[in-house]
Amino acid sequence: MTLTNATPAADPTGATAGSTARERREAKSRRRRNVRAMIVTTLVVVLVLAGGGLAWYAMSEADELAAQNAAARQLLSASDGKVAEETTRVSLSAEIADVDSFLAEPVLNRITTGTADASESLGAATGAVQASMVEFARDEVTTARKSLETAESRARKVYEATEGKGVDDVVRAPLQEALTTAAAVDDAANHSLAGTDLAALEQAALDLSTNRSVVSLATETVSDAQDAITCPAPDQTWDPDSGKIPSSALSPIPWAPTHFVRTDVLDGLIELDAAYRKAFGEHLTINSSYRSYESQASIYDPSSPIAAPPGCSNHGMGLAVDIGGGVETFDTEQYNWLKAHAQDYGWVHPAFAEPNGRVPEPWHWESVLARAGLVNGA
Repeated sequence: MTLTNATPAADPTGATAGSTARERREAKSRRRRNVRAMIVTTLVVVLVLAGGGLAWYAMSEADELAAQNAAARQLLSASDGKVAEETTRVSLSAEIADVDSFLAEPVLNRITTGTADASESLGAATGAVQASMVEFARDEVTTARKSLETAESRARKVYEATEGKGVDDVVRAPLQEALTTAAAVDDAANHSLAGTDLAALEQAALDLSTNRSVVSLATETVSDAQDAITCPAPDQTWDPDSGKIPSSALSPIPWAPTHFVRTDVLDGLIELDAAYRKAFGEHLTINSSYRSYESQASIYDPSSPIAAPPGCSNHGMGLAVDIGGGVETFDTEQYNWLKAHAQDYGWVHPAFAEPNGRVPEPWHWESVLARAGLVNGA
């Protein structure tokens, strides 16, 4: 026996058994529209999510580039006057301006372009400035070391020259301590030159400069103490080099070759002589010039103000000459001519040797360098 009451299969169009062909077509059309709407909605969601991700990524990169640009701007300010090549700062300034312009562009432009190139260029310009700052700091350390070396050289000379000459050891001790400290500072500075640590180099330059000041001050303190003992007159200044100028720093006077002055003042003396010879038809008569320490000591008489104590004379510095030929007397034509013209050539008659000075000496003339406070006295 065959069963006939089985449930009919469902119509895939969604139409009921009794529906018309038209109803079935409308149901199928609705179903297609729903599928299309779902697809469009899915695509929109995907695009929105993707676009948001890109926008987030672009904003994140922009933030990183802005932070890099801010650091570059700080470096530009901090490097002012501290670079070996100013062109590196000019380039960095241009890169900063380019990044500012880039960050002001719309997000879509930044997404299209990307920040990699701008970041790389800015990084290269920043690195160039940093390297130039290191080079500048190295130069500063080298210069400061040379300056300290010069101060140390004079300090050692003063320290040695004052030993056993009456200056209290309490006064001399700080100078020795300053020299010891300076040696350590110089060694540390030399070590810093082997590296590229900018902060270490800048600190080394500062330490060198500070210690140079300490050494110089301690040197002058000892020198002043010795001056007070050795050079009694206020217009005299003790100098450890007086009478000990190396021959390499002295030159013979051409028309009086047995007499010497310091090489750096000879040209002025030659020019003065030429003008004098044009006026009087003869050379300046040179009776005395540079004197060694021993020579100054041999003519020094504590009971007479005529010759300064050894160590206190400009003759010992190669900066003074005694002139005759009429100049050795006040108010002569020759003397008055020198008074009127000598300074034009870098030579003067010092106040202490004037008619109303401490030691009236019409014959004593000095280079203007002596008036710069190097040493004074007959």
